[in-house]
This record gives sequence, C-alpha cells and structure tokens, in this order.
Amino acid sequence: MRDIALRQQILTTLLLLFITFGLWAIAEPLLATPAKWLAHALLTLWLPDVIETTIFEPEALLVVTNFTDINGVIRLAVSNEDGLALRLNTRLLSYGLPFYAALLWGSRIDNPINAFAWGLFLLWAAMALGLAAMTAKDLMLVVGEPFLTMDWVPPPAVLAVSYQFSVLLMPTVAPVLVWVLQLRGSPLWEQLENQVAKSQGSA
Repeated sequence: MRDIALRQQILTTLLLLFITFGLWAIAEPLLATPAKWLAHALLTLWLPDVIETTIFEPEALLVVTNFTDINGVIRLAVSNEDGLALRLNTRLLSYGLPFYAALLWGSRIDNPINAFAWGLFLLWAAMALGLAAMTAKDLMLVVGEPFLTMDWVPPPAVLAVSYQFSVLLMPTVAPVLVWVLQLRGSPLWEQLENQVAKSQGSA
C-alpha cells in the first residue's frame, strides 16, 4: 500500500497523456501564441538591428530579418529590399505543454489551477528562449559571418549547444522540473520523502 500514490500518479498521467496530447494536436497554434509574443519581445530586444518583425503562423513563427540575399551575397538590407525570413516550427518546443499538463493534473496538489497557470507561464518563457536559440542557429547557418560578428552574439559553439538543448532536452526536462517544484506537500511528495528517510536511516 505504501506505493499507492506513485501507482496512482503513473496510471492517471498515462491516461491524461492521450487527452492532453489530443487537445494539443488540435489547439497548438493557440497554445503557442503566448510563447510567440515573448519570443518577439526577446528577439527585438536582443537583436534590434537584425530582427525586423515576426509573423505568427499556424504551428510556426516567421522571423523576418534585416538581412537580404543579393546574387548569393548576404548583407544588411536597405530601403525597399525584402529581408530574409526564417520559419520556426513551434511544435518542436510546444509538446512539453501537454506533457506538463498530464503530470500536473495527475497529481493531488493544492490549488492546481494556480499551479497550472504559473507552470504554463514558465514553460512559455522556456519556449521563447528556445525560439530565440532556433533563430540564432538559423542566422548562424544562413547568414554566417555578418551575423556572428555583430555585438551581443555568442560564439558559434554556444549557439549550437543552446539550440540542441532547446530542441532536444528542454521540451521534456522543463515540464518535469516545473512539476517537481510544484509537487511539494502532495501525497506523492510525502511518499517519496518517507522512502528517502527510510533509506537514509537503514544506511
């Protein structure tokens, strides 16, 4: 009986995953919109001379830059020249939202609605950072030296690692970290605390 909270968490989360991922598949453009707003603010603040604007598209964020390609030569655009546009797939980052929702709503915690609201905000902020990392990676590969030599642009190795973390790790790690931070005081948290205390006592 001592593992009932853990078993309940696993079974409920698995059941909710089907529901939350189904809702995410339908409503992803709406769910990712706050992260797009935050990414727009972050990019225009970080790279004001590079980013012209952003355009929200279903399942994507279109980043319009101040660079242009003239006969294979990339340089800063001048008046009446179209800037290069980068299309970022938001689904690469937003699948952490339904994963987090299943974890949280499968837990017996106090004030779950408030916790869910705060958790969503943190994940949207993490998504915005991820979109910024994706933008920087694309600029590094497409624009190259004109971008990398600008102020406030980290070395290529940092940009590459930031992109890999944002796409490969963050969508799964961030939801779990937020959920664990909100788990304190729940039956599952108390069960885990008791098991840790017993293992330390037996040692």
